Amino acid sequence: MSCAHSRSLAAYAFLAGMLGASLLPSYAQAAEQPPHAWLYGNWAGGLYPAPPDMTAAECNAHPTFIVTQDAVLHATLTEPGYVQNLIASVRGTPQGTVFTLAPSADAAAASANALPGATAESDYGCADSNILRVVKSGATSIAFPGCAAFPSPLVRCPAK
Repeated sequence: MSCAHSRSLAAYAFLAGMLGASLLPSYAQAAEQPPHAWLYGNWAGGLYPAPPDMTAAECNAHPTFIVTQDAVLHATLTEPGYVQNLIASVRGTPQGTVFTLAPSADAAAASANALPGATAESDYGCADSNILRVVKSGATSIAFPGCAAFPSPLVRCPAK
């Protein structure tokens, strides 16, 4: 193999490597979190003021709001289990996060059967039942402004 030929192969390999590297996401891009990652976990309060002296065990045993990557869940005053809403989309805002919740057949049926002026158990009592605005109201607290079913702030459940 000639020296010129080996240089051209090396140049080709270098260019192919650079092109391939530009097509792959960088480590920083791969590690980027969704805009609602700061909310992941259990939250207490919302339906009622969270007790200020609540322990981690008490809070995590009965949270009122739970956030995962794909869904948000909330407790109600009348149902023993959690209501799950799948996340259709989410975007960050300077004040917090806005969720667009996927409509569900159960939510539509509950809304249709609700008394006039009543809030269906499947939603948060917000003006638009498919939109949930979450704002930071403190270092470890959030609120759902304009959502009648969650009039009080929520606090993050401590890890330990």
